[in-house]
Amino acid sequence: MRLNIGHKIFGIAVIVLALMLAVAVYSVDRIAKISDDLETVATRHLPVTEIVARINVHVLEQGIVLQRLFTIAEEGEPGGAAAARGRAAMTKIGKSIVGEFIGARRLLKAEAAENNISRHAAEAAATLAKALNAIETEYLKFEAHAQLLLGAREASDRPGFDDLLSQMNARQDAIFNEIANLRRHVARMTDEAVARADHEERALLIANSVLTGLAAILAIGFSIIITRALVGSVRRLVAGTERIESGDLDTEVPVTTSDEVGSLTASFNDMVGGLRLKERIKDTFGKYMDPRIVSNLLDNPEFSEPGGERREMTVMFIDLKGFTTISERLEADQLVNTINGFFGHMTEAISANGGVVDKFMGDAVMAFWGPPFTGPDEHAALACKAAMGALDRLQVFRAEVAADLGDGAAELEIDLRIGISTGEMVVGTIGSTASRSFTVMGDPVNLGSRLEGANKAYGTLVMISERTRELAADEVAARELDLIRVKGKAEPTRVFELAGLASGPAALAAPAGDNFEAGLRAYRAQDWPAAAAAFEACLARRPDDAPSRIYLGRIEQLRAQPPPADWDGVWVFDTK
Repeated sequence: MRLNIGHKIFGIAVIVLALMLAVAVYSVDRIAKISDDLETVATRHLPVTEIVARINVHVLEQGIVLQRLFTIAEEGEPGGAAAARGRAAMTKIGKSIVGEFIGARRLLKAEAAENNISRHAAEAAATLAKALNAIETEYLKFEAHAQLLLGAREASDRPGFDDLLSQMNARQDAIFNEIANLRRHVARMTDEAVARADHEERALLIANSVLTGLAAILAIGFSIIITRALVGSVRRLVAGTERIESGDLDTEVPVTTSDEVGSLTASFNDMVGGLRLKERIKDTFGKYMDPRIVSNLLDNPEFSEPGGERREMTVMFIDLKGFTTISERLEADQLVNTINGFFGHMTEAISANGGVVDKFMGDAVMAFWGPPFTGPDEHAALACKAAMGALDRLQVFRAEVAADLGDGAAELEIDLRIGISTGEMVVGTIGSTASRSFTVMGDPVNLGSRLEGANKAYGTLVMISERTRELAADEVAARELDLIRVKGKAEPTRVFELAGLASGPAALAAPAGDNFEAGLRAYRAQDWPAAAAAFEACLARRPDDAPSRIYLGRIEQLRAQPPPADWDGVWVFDTK
């Protein structure tokens, strides 16, 4: 009888050991695949992308140098001296670009030279090398064109210089298109690597779960000694799994035995390392787009499929005022640092109030609010709070620029303009099979951009649409500015100046606000004397009130050239 039981126990032990060995081998194989794929992305592809980003910046710097030659040509400075400085600057930057290309190729050659490189990694390296060659080819064309431009400047050949300069943007665009192509390749490779990692992780977790279940069932028939030997290790694995489920990716289960359980524990630790690497990838790509969008792309693959839906949302445009003047007075590296600092402060103001940064456009920032990132009733108020936060951070940005540039900052007029619009727009994944983005589009988006530009006509900083004012009425202080018709829109739009938040200090004294409102009523009724008196009374209380001065100028013009009797008081903007 004891022999039969012994045989059964021995048979169960053999089965358990065989299962543990099989899963251990399977785990090691799966973990190796996960580690290889993610390590290739983290240590090869992402560094190549970062190098290409620096090449992009250097090409922009060279473009700025060449654009300055055009400005110097306008001022009549001798061509030889200007071209010599330009050539020196181009040569210095060009050496940096050559160094970046060498570094990128070194990374790709190191990857290709590895003996155990996977098929996916080899194909990826070949694709990236081809894309890098295409970038270098377009850059060499750009550099040759730049040399022709410098030659024309040295020879004071103004017609030839102007003709070559007009083609420079096309040369730069060709480089940027190839850079964008490489980034698309990296994004696709990363998506594929993450998808493979997810598949391998799921299979590994299922195998581990099955093993744990079988071990628990078979352990019932084991002796107390065998139970004591196995239960401790299993409990540690379960505890580690629970910590992983709670989000603690720093978990590491100690390996206390050299048997199959020890191998399983080591495999578990390797799997956790793969998860940490995946989180690193998410964090890296979170710097190129909103982290909430990155999480949705990784966790919900259907989120990246093209399509959209109509929702009422709020969009905001922030533009750095006087960027042309700033770009002419700063060196290339100073200009890039200044713009990056501005974008950083604006992004913080937007993110602190639940907004999504959609894109950076030259010296402007576009952001939006609404589901699924905010509640359906709070997006307008959050956008207004972000605008006021941007004005606060502007003061910090000015102080930083003054500290960085010293006396040179005194010549710079650093200010911003903001346009906010609310309405029904299309939100979703938009783009081609090669490049996509999660964004918003529609008439309210265009209106937000127009309102940002319309601030120039009224001397204001923040202009909001009527629908934004309606939704955020209880949380903001605003005054009606005008009834306008922007270019590309037939219906007039009532616009407001955002003066502050309801919970903050009053930005517009009540008497001044009442006078302005009375002036608007008289102005639309063509009662010029009453309108002028109201706006002058407003200026008496607020001498720096730019909109009141604008209306006094309009009244003087309309008195000289009276509008028709059916005039509706709408002011038409013929430009964007």
